[in-house]
Amino acid sequence: MITVRDAVEADLPAIVAIYNQSIPSGRATADTHPISVDERRSWFRQFSPHKRPIWVAERAGNVVGCIYITSFYGGRPAYDKTAEVSLYLANDAQGQGLGTVLMQRMIDACPQLGVTTLIGMHFDHNEATKRLNARFGFQQVGHIPEIAEVQGAQRGLLLSILRIPNQ
Repeated sequence: MITVRDAVEADLPAIVAIYNQSIPSGRATADTHPISVDERRSWFRQFSPHKRPIWVAERAGNVVGCIYITSFYGGRPAYDKTAEVSLYLANDAQGQGLGTVLMQRMIDACPQLGVTTLIGMHFDHNEATKRLNARFGFQQVGHIPEIAEVQGAQRGLLLSILRIPNQ
């Protein structure tokens, strides 16, 4: 059984471990070296359960995924209703529908969070994220080809948006 809840700072080691698991594949992050818990403390403290949450998914008492939204374009006021969504799953939790569960919960929470547009940004070779975004109706609105070098290969960035209907 999966439980989804607001993350607390004690979850940070698990969140960082999951994030670091994504680095070797070269599909989910532009970081090329593992990050530390200390490097993420100030990042974690920017989140707010009432406006920009970070949630963790637990299975059998272990954190197996996280999803969060961050303010778009440095939090400038005109973009206040727009947020970027990010999702990371432990390697052994992938391909089991957890990403779908977390994304649906975040989309459902957007009206209460004051978010009317979700932005997804991901590498153009990340097929899993492409499929997940398509499942929820994200529309691709941009592609910046060959913007990053990942594991010796030039990779592009896809930008997608999902308009959140008023509820």
